[in-house]
Amino acid sequence: MDNHMAAPLTFALGKATLAAGTGSSVSSTGTLAYAIRSLVYSHAAMSNTATPTTDAVTGLAFLPVKRGYMSVFVFGYNANGDLRVVQGGVVPTGGVAPQFPGLPNDFCSIGYLVISAGITADATTGWVLGTSNMAGVTGITYSFRDIIGIPDHPVLT
Repeated sequence: MDNHMAAPLTFALGKATLAAGTGSSVSSTGTLAYAIRSLVYSHAAMSNTATPTTDAVTGLAFLPVKRGYMSVFVFGYNANGDLRVVQGGVVPTGGVAPQFPGLPNDFCSIGYLVISAGITADATTGWVLGTSNMAGVTGITYSFRDIIGIPDHPVLT
């Protein structure tokens, strides 16, 4: 008898429908089932849930996205159901798209956010996830994408 086992799977089992909440919060619709290393969990919809202020990999505050730059943020849950976010690099707009960051082992990605700071955005302090307003900020363009795993590259629109 063949006793080979498949590698453990980590992926979302549905669509989170991520969206900006009020201020620096995020919302989603419906209960989402997700798997981390082949163990299944679920999380209720989020309504104006505060976004983390530190990166789930580095433990440091998120890097600011200043005028003329962009970045990608991957949203996900850990096995405890805690919302976690990991930031990719900050790169100039109009050049190479930001790369997805490495993710922790105890993390299931459910979506990502691409932030682009245009010509009218703040050039000094920049936009910072977890502290800056996510809805209706002058000069900031953002796009949420729901995912069940990490794609090859971020889609920017």
